[in-house]
Amino acid sequence: MSLSPENTANGRHPIHLRLHADAAWIPLAQGMAGQAGAVFGLDRGKILRLTMAAEEILAYLAAQAPDEILEITCTPGASHVALEFAFTAADADLWAMNITAGGVSDTEDDMRAMGLMLAARMSDGFEIRREGGRVVLGLRMNRPYPEIKRGPITPVPMRGTPVAKPAEDPARISEACRLALSLYPTGLVPAEFATPGMIVDQIRAGDLGAALAEDDGGSVRGFLIWKQTSAASATFCGPYVFAPDAGQSARVLTDHLVNHVARTAVTGLLSELATSDLPREDFELLGELPLLDADGRRAPLPLWYRGLREDNGLTILAHRDLEPFLEDAYARLFLVRDIRPAQDQGAGLGPHSVLAARLRPAASQALLTPMLAGADIGTNLKRHVDLLLGEGYRNILLHLDLSVGWQAALPPILAGAGFQPVVVLPFAGRADVVVFQHARA
Repeated sequence: MSLSPENTANGRHPIHLRLHADAAWIPLAQGMAGQAGAVFGLDRGKILRLTMAAEEILAYLAAQAPDEILEITCTPGASHVALEFAFTAADADLWAMNITAGGVSDTEDDMRAMGLMLAARMSDGFEIRREGGRVVLGLRMNRPYPEIKRGPITPVPMRGTPVAKPAEDPARISEACRLALSLYPTGLVPAEFATPGMIVDQIRAGDLGAALAEDDGGSVRGFLIWKQTSAASATFCGPYVFAPDAGQSARVLTDHLVNHVARTAVTGLLSELATSDLPREDFELLGELPLLDADGRRAPLPLWYRGLREDNGLTILAHRDLEPFLEDAYARLFLVRDIRPAQDQGAGLGPHSVLAARLRPAASQALLTPMLAGADIGTNLKRHVDLLLGEGYRNILLHLDLSVGWQAALPPILAGAGFQPVVVLPFAGRADVVVFQHARA
């Protein structure tokens, strides 16, 4: 076990453990995860989950790739603890990380994979990525935060002119979260606003940028948050305004956002959850997601973009079935793109794929992201759709990164599963990202 030299959130260091994938080391991995979880601020319940996840994953990998060198890293984030397993495996079968893996049979392989499925369910999110010949499997466990609820708002008269300031005071950030939750539809407010302490910790750590609009009397008149999501792009939510002069508060917040992000290397700003108060004249409309709210009413979500510096063009990969859609979108947005053909080569494919699912039950939304390629990607995708529709999700979205060859080759399979391309998000991943939406039956 070794300590890394770099600092992380709260000034704490990540913990590294390097060992062979052998079940005999399970107590060591459990001890490392449990001790690190306690020091990094998890409560008793989350520590227990992290410890069990470490046990289940090591046991699974010991059976899948015995004696491979395994590197386990536990890292304190701003509002969470991350546990990563990195190993070399050309054909690691991680199918049980899918949310559809609940119906396993009693075969030996399926029972062994049950532990992996439990580890995924016990976490607050997971990620799987390939880095050359290595696979990195990561779990995220959020720290506990008290929740606030929507409630009645007592109007306060406007005093003077609103001014945008960096959001720093926890009490004002908490008030802004409560006001946004109370005044805006659920689908337009990040779920994290219900736990303002999480927002405060992420702002303090620099994971989130945030600005408040305040009037001359010191009252909170508006709120806007943003985060960098790739090397070249940042997304924002808002502006949320709480005063009759919505235009003034929205304007000072948006100007603050643009001025701040323009000083970074970010190429463009993308809206994640834009409200109707956004000054539209400063942005280009990428498209509109025809979403429904949890009650089945229309709740379309426009997606906006603002370039912050010259776009010098980009090479992307795309299946020929998607090219007409892309050519139309790029022509409309005046974006220069060299489209290279992508098709499934079938090389090195394992039997099973993995899809990550980010769920927002209150907004009836599910976002699928392809994690690992596999020969069963078509049936796996259909299983996800059937499960989500069965659980009442009205909006099923999927993000496709056009820099990843096997993802760029998926459009025919997506079409077969009922998905249609809706919007292109410039630089939203390693390259542009296409948002697909499932056509509801």
